[in-house]
Amino acid sequence: MPHRSGFHTLLLFFTLISSANLLRNDASINTVEDFLDTLINSSHYDRRIRPFFDQSKPCNVTMTIHINTISAINEVNMDYNTDLIFRQSWYDPRLNYSGTEWAKRSPEITLHYSLIDRIWVPDSFFRNAKEGKRSDITVPNRLIRVHRDGKVLYSQRLLLKLDCQMKLQKFPLDNQTCVVNIGSYAFATKDLVFYWDETPNVSAIRVNEDLEMPDFVLSNFESRYCNRTTATGSFTCLLVVLHLKRLFGYYLVQVYIPSMLIVILSFVSFWIDHKSVPARISVGLLTVLTVTTQSSGIRSQLPRVSYIKAIDVWMSACLVFVFAGLLEYALVNVIARKNELRQQVRFSREVIGNRLAQVHFYKKDDTHHQTPAETTETLMHKMSVVEKNLTGANTASSLVHNPSLSNTSAPAPIPQVILPPPAPVQKTAKPVRDTAQLVDLISAVLFPVAFIVFNIIYWMVYLNMHVEYILK
Repeated sequence: MPHRSGFHTLLLFFTLISSANLLRNDASINTVEDFLDTLINSSHYDRRIRPFFDQSKPCNVTMTIHINTISAINEVNMDYNTDLIFRQSWYDPRLNYSGTEWAKRSPEITLHYSLIDRIWVPDSFFRNAKEGKRSDITVPNRLIRVHRDGKVLYSQRLLLKLDCQMKLQKFPLDNQTCVVNIGSYAFATKDLVFYWDETPNVSAIRVNEDLEMPDFVLSNFESRYCNRTTATGSFTCLLVVLHLKRLFGYYLVQVYIPSMLIVILSFVSFWIDHKSVPARISVGLLTVLTVTTQSSGIRSQLPRVSYIKAIDVWMSACLVFVFAGLLEYALVNVIARKNELRQQVRFSREVIGNRLAQVHFYKKDDTHHQTPAETTETLMHKMSVVEKNLTGANTASSLVHNPSLSNTSAPAPIPQVILPPPAPVQKTAKPVRDTAQLVDLISAVLFPVAFIVFNIIYWMVYLNMHVEYILK
């Protein structure tokens, strides 16, 4: 009996002690600060250990991304800038407080961003990031929210410069595909797995409705999985695919229309008289230099790639057309000079032939008149000299006024002698202007037609052909 009385006394003592501890704990969680200190106390919560480590199963992390802006798409560096909100959600049983009195007060608690260093977070990173930082305007843009069932929501605003490998075969008529690649750096799939949030009425990828880009339009976007295996294991991976369509208006106004007008200007030279050498040469050289300068300016804005781009084909064709126009005038000039030499010979033969006819007439009538001082042999010698100098610079007018032809002794007065009419000169060559103008006329028709055909083929090919077919 005394033993039983002592046992009841001891039991009552421990009960009083336990009640005192509970009252003290209830008093200690009257404030959020005290509750959080109790919840993430370092004595029973180790942020270095992932959730479910003791259960030997992976921690599942669901993600969503809200894209605010896409800007500075750079073809030279092949990257782009983006401003996005990156949200991650996972369960941590150690943060479950559903069995406490505080769960009735608040089903979820929003923590201060400084407490992120006291709990475990996934080691997610952006695989294709070149640069990146968190937004700190005006305070660090981070959100940590803990639900009573242990679900943790971690949201942060990031400013990233991401790599985007572009295919520029159809530039500037191209469409590009850029990605946002998210993966785990250290945890393999047996420890950590990423998923897109597929909760009803929740979109894993959201884009700002007011998103605008100066030279692209976001035609479509999609979410994918891209788990990959490396030498250190199999790692989880998520992918955001952005389909960008380039706006063609800028290049149409700044590149295509000006270069097209330059080519048309080079065609105007075909209607200028080929004798106007300064005008024809000026038009040809100016158009060639302008197209070359424009092409150099475009190349400076693009990367040095080994394949041919659509803009390269266009600018090269424009350069070929204007340069061919300059060569056409060189051909016309050569033809004109050769025809001038032929006309010079024909005119010289006519003049000397008339003089020979006069000499023969004087020889037949030597009984009444004196023989001229210039003999037949002298005139024949002068004709041979003229033929030897066909490549010289003597013109028809200089032949007419040549002193050697006109410096002869004046014959004695001829009483009413009627000279025989000179024989008509047969036309052995076309007039100069007919041949030169014929070449210009053919070029004035052929060049524009060829340029129109090139435009039809160019636009049909690059507007309808896929990049994959061009690569083949």
